[in-house]
Amino acid sequence: MRNLGLVLIVFSFFPWAVVALLPVLPIPVGQKALLVPVLAVVAEVCFWLGLLLVGKEAAAFYRRYFSPRYVWQRLKKLI
Repeated sequence: MRNLGLVLIVFSFFPWAVVALLPVLPIPVGQKALLVPVLAVVAEVCFWLGLLLVGKEAAAFYRRYFSPRYVWQRLKKLI
């Protein structure tokens, strides 16, 4: 179940990428206007469902791992 949760969390970033690409796609404006909220809802549902599946400990680990402060500390060690 934990792996499925991680897959859902990673998958939740793809709809946001599609939302960012929508302005340059050759589809009518009405369809673009419909796709943005649909993709946003799909992304959020996948993220939160994945977060529920990975559990509290894993969510806390990834939250700490990807926090800007921790990333900055790792970058300072590399320099």
